[in-house]
Amino acid sequence: MKYDKELFAKHLQGMVQIPTVSSADPEKTRVEEFLKLHAYLEEAYPLVHKTFTREIIGKCGLLYTWKGTGKSDKLPLLMTAHQDVVPEGDHSMWKYPPFSAHVDEDGILWGRGCTDSKCNMQAYLDALELLIADGFVPDYDLYLAFGYNEEIMGGPGAACQIMHDELKERGIEFGMVIDECGGISEIDGKLVATIVTCEKGYADYEFSVEDAGGHSAFPPVHTALGKIGHAVWQLENNRMEARLTAPVIAEMKALAPFTPGHLGELYKDPEANWEELKTLAETDKKINQMVRTTTAATMASGSDQANILPERAAVVTNSRLLPGETLEDLEAHFAKVLPEEVKVRRIKGHNPPAISTTDSYGYRLLTDIFTEKYPGITVMPSMLAGGTDSRYYCDLTPTKSVYRVTGIFHSDRTAGAHQVNEHIDCNMIPDNVDFYVRLFKGYADAR
Repeated sequence: MKYDKELFAKHLQGMVQIPTVSSADPEKTRVEEFLKLHAYLEEAYPLVHKTFTREIIGKCGLLYTWKGTGKSDKLPLLMTAHQDVVPEGDHSMWKYPPFSAHVDEDGILWGRGCTDSKCNMQAYLDALELLIADGFVPDYDLYLAFGYNEEIMGGPGAACQIMHDELKERGIEFGMVIDECGGISEIDGKLVATIVTCEKGYADYEFSVEDAGGHSAFPPVHTALGKIGHAVWQLENNRMEARLTAPVIAEMKALAPFTPGHLGELYKDPEANWEELKTLAETDKKINQMVRTTTAATMASGSDQANILPERAAVVTNSRLLPGETLEDLEAHFAKVLPEEVKVRRIKGHNPPAISTTDSYGYRLLTDIFTEKYPGITVMPSMLAGGTDSRYYCDLTPTKSVYRVTGIFHSDRTAGAHQVNEHIDCNMIPDNVDFYVRLFKGYADAR
């Protein structure tokens, strides 16, 4: 089986060159761009499209199904990724135009979506195209689900919620779900592979205060904007309680050998060293997000002119919820710490999805793939501060095996998701394809 780096990079270029930017307003979804991507995928992967059944779900979600031989006792395997990308930002700040998918002389491909997450679609599909050409037929059923509004956390008309509902209605359950994130990195010359077993919940809230307003030459002691500023101060100085969760305990213990100095010693036994870790979380952003539901003020509004007192001032915050905590817990906290005059409105949000197990044939298969490809590598579980489409499928996966993992080797040659100058090292693309080839071939017999 030949891994053609140039062909893989060409396929990824073709995907990146189509600006499938998602919109928070479902009515503004640029459906025509997504349909261009669909047509390109059909052209680039003819064997996949001949072998799989492809359906359009919702506005432009893609659901692929390959019914296997049925010889395996495994529930179906679901591979998910998202077609949409975040806005490209200021074009003048890009080294190359953001949708040019330019490959430079160092073999770096530049463009919006090349890492998040069109490289996942490309790797899945190239792996499958190779396997089909080689005569492979799975002994299990294989599904691919590609949403179109992951980057806005689903929102109204969430593509993967629609796909979830359709699959549930058909009575489909999965033995394992794979999504983006995770992968391989090098720490102090040692290789580490991360399998993300859980992710935090997500919520946007608006906090507002109303006032009489008027001329700024006759201000009250506290304007509406001043009051909302005080509310933000209260939120920042009265955070949710820090606590240890099982996934973070496991992650810290796994990180201990790769964490220098005193912090590495603390990570060896997080529970015994909890008081000191909790103190460190007050100033260390990384530890803080591991042990606390966070809330950050990100947007603010007042009047439309400098000499007008605002009749209404508002701030929007973004919260990331620890597994085990809920939106109701967060709102109870807001009610406890905020002044009564502050109105609270949830814009959108969801609770943290279920924590996946590290004791399953799926997790063991992923670990085996990493250790076979990279002898001596350390494989560890992790919690994701962000969010993925995989959360929609947790209740369809009775094995508790929803993992966010790739075969991508992370370095400064592959970086920049959500930033200008997003880029990927073409040299690592074949390894990512190989990771999924091994996964598809090994899933039926995993134990």
